[in-house]
Amino acid sequence: MGQTMPPLVQAFCDWSAQVRRQSPHTVAAYGRDLTAMCEFWAQHLQVPEVSLPVLRRLQPDDVQAYLAHRLRPTGHGVTAKASLNRHLSSLRSFGKWLKRSQGVVIPALAGLRGLKAPAPLPKALNEAQTFDLLGAVAPPPVRGTDNRKRPQQTRNLALLLVLYGLGLRISEALSLTRADATRATLTVTGKGNKQRQIPLPLAVRSALDDWMKCSQQWPPETPLFPNAQGKALTPRMAQKMLKAARESLNLPAHATPHALRHSFATHLLHGGADLRTVQELLGHRQLATTQRYLAADIGHLLKTHQKAHPLGKK
Repeated sequence: MGQTMPPLVQAFCDWSAQVRRQSPHTVAAYGRDLTAMCEFWAQHLQVPEVSLPVLRRLQPDDVQAYLAHRLRPTGHGVTAKASLNRHLSSLRSFGKWLKRSQGVVIPALAGLRGLKAPAPLPKALNEAQTFDLLGAVAPPPVRGTDNRKRPQQTRNLALLLVLYGLGLRISEALSLTRADATRATLTVTGKGNKQRQIPLPLAVRSALDDWMKCSQQWPPETPLFPNAQGKALTPRMAQKMLKAARESLNLPAHATPHALRHSFATHLLHGGADLRTVQELLGHRQLATTQRYLAADIGHLLKTHQKAHPLGKK
């Protein structure tokens, strides 16, 4: 592939840098992407170079041919959709510039849309990392001491056990009130105001009871996990708390409040829970959303197959 940018691409990159003042990184990406496209179209359309008259004649099929070219398997793998979307974004910006600066509308570029990229697979912590994190946030009290003298640690432990033990989103946990925590099951309001009932395991119930004893001064309508002023903790506060703990343990950056929800689902599936039960507990509308937890751990699936299937045992 040649390195010289076509004149129109060079003009667009100059405008992006000088007028729009875009970063050198962005301008360089525009240059690479658009030069690659023009080189393909020159060969595909059998023309010496991609000039303005050539662009005017560009058809949607020519754009599709380029996309197919980028997506075809090569010795270096297949172009990721995220990379291809960047090419499409460059092409859309180029088309808008042609209309603005040259007064030329390229119909084949006007209706371009990005490809839908697959949702990233959830990143869970393993069991050892999870329990290390819980211990770092709220070390167990010394035998014989009163938890009421450690209100912040007791609250933090209760919050993290609600996230990990029940699989709640951080927003769901922080919207609970003290009155919600007095029942045998927890009524959680999730996305779209959809409610679900979640039973309280003994460890979660015990942590909540300890926290309720530490905070008896707050009335029932108070947020279950308040700050010193009685207002609900913010997700940012919970993230900061876990960030300090994970850095002290040298855990990966994905050890966040939401990773505890991922860990809840992953560990349940590892323990033999069926997919539909996990779907209900997580409050997912679509089973496909829950299935992502299976795709995230191919190694565990392979071990299960080898252990359970007759062929695997051989």
